Amino acid sequence: MMEIVKKIKKIKKIKKIKKVKKVKKIKKVRSKKAEYRELDNIWKTKVKQRDNYMCQICNKKVEGKNCHAHHILPRQFSKLRWDVANGITLCYRHHKVGKFSAHQNAIWFYGWMRANKIQQLRYLITKLTEYKE
Repeated sequence: MMEIVKKIKKIKKIKKIKKVKKVKKIKKVRSKKAEYRELDNIWKTKVKQRDNYMCQICNKKVEGKNCHAHHILPRQFSKLRWDVANGITLCYRHHKVGKFSAHQNAIWFYGWMRANKIQQLRYLITKLTEYKE
């Protein structure tokens, strides 16, 4: 009988250790997400400061929630994710909605970049051709 009690206690102890390890893993993941979020916020601020908090398409001063930092190439390109040259400040209208917005009409946005931000676009195309992942 004592052996069974000892085995049960041992099993409970092992389960407890596994739980602790699992919690530590979750905390690690959360801290990495928090780190990425912090780096994203720094990147957004730098892009907006570089552009003087002005929508680069309509040249209007934008503030608060109407001021967006847009990734020209998607964030999935990890080497370019926090490169300030891969960002542009846009108002909500030119970022998210309408037929002349970066997300609704990528072809139009590419044409606009080609006509207005050719140096930035060339830099990104060069980086993209170097990109290996």
